[in-house]
Amino acid sequence: MAMAATRITRAPLRTLVAAAAVALAVTTTLQPTAHASVSATPTKTAGLSGEAVFDLAVLDSGRVILGGRFTGVGAFPRSNLGALLPSGKADPAFAPSTNGDVRAVAASEDGTRVFIGGTFTEVNGQPRQNLAALDAVTGALITDWQADTVGADPTVRSLDVHGDRLYVGGRFDGIDGTAKQKLAAVGVTSGNTLAWNTWTNGNVAEVRVSPDGQTVWVGGAFSKIRGMARAYFGGIDATTGYPNAFSRDSWGGVVITVGTSPDGGTVYVATENNHLFAYDWAASKELWRTRMSGNVQAIAASPTEIYIGGHFSSFADYKVKRPSLASVVASTGAPTSWDTKATGLLGGGWSLVIDGSTLHVGGQFTRFDGVQQRLYARFAGTPTP
Repeated sequence: MAMAATRITRAPLRTLVAAAAVALAVTTTLQPTAHASVSATPTKTAGLSGEAVFDLAVLDSGRVILGGRFTGVGAFPRSNLGALLPSGKADPAFAPSTNGDVRAVAASEDGTRVFIGGTFTEVNGQPRQNLAALDAVTGALITDWQADTVGADPTVRSLDVHGDRLYVGGRFDGIDGTAKQKLAAVGVTSGNTLAWNTWTNGNVAEVRVSPDGQTVWVGGAFSKIRGMARAYFGGIDATTGYPNAFSRDSWGGVVITVGTSPDGGTVYVATENNHLFAYDWAASKELWRTRMSGNVQAIAASPTEIYIGGHFSSFADYKVKRPSLASVVASTGAPTSWDTKATGLLGGGWSLVIDGSTLHVGGQFTRFDGVQQRLYARFAGTPTP
């Protein structure tokens, strides 16, 4: 996850900052404060049939790999996996299939491989337990890459790639024949579990690597990382496995999704109590918090705006309607004027990816301001300067 878009021992100071932020929100509750950089009207592309796109990856070629719970892309039957050409038309050559949901999609840095995670036991008719590697062009299963997960009810919830490492987060008791639980690093080429001596004491919902590749940010239903107290979120050294010094309190509950600013200095976290947080992690400082009417499930950040997707209908404090998709000012968390008027199933937006001048969105929406665009949309503009 979703491609999944953030916590402190100085309680008195944090409380004052939070109170000031809420007071400011209340006094400015009525109007958005800035314009978003992308169009509110999606570019017409092939739509999907089925229920949801849970995650997506954009390749350097401009092709978009989609994973979720669906039965077709454009006119082509597809089982939970599909692709769009740079033109927005369905890719007729990419036709893999799974027998269960695809919850996470990531691509190797050279663009030759696509990694998928979810709740499946077969890929292209071959046994694979919740994790697999595919040829990025054809969708063929890479047969010499295998890192199955095991457990009472295992699932892979999030994937991210940096260099030769695929980071895997979810609910599992073992991976690739090892006893590694909930969080692991796997070789992009080999499929073997790599030495990374870290662990969490609860399930991982989101894994995001910092832009410089040095920190792996994780969120989920845990209270400790490598035995150190970290309330549902923390940063882990990509080499040593040790948590960094940043720690937040438990207010807000379980973390659903995580994002980072393009320069890596700010992390964004969405929690189960409908809040979106921004933190200057090096200073262990909360910058702002914004309350939505429902959960935020995806985050994508530009230097000036934070795009969010979820099953919300409005900004709770600002009293501004924004169904399923919205954006906020990066410096304040206040809503912008971007309003796609999305409609569809309650799940809303599940995945957001900024690629150059385009914002890619996957979810459960069916229309934007009455115009049909099912489960996937792209918005043109200038989300990066």
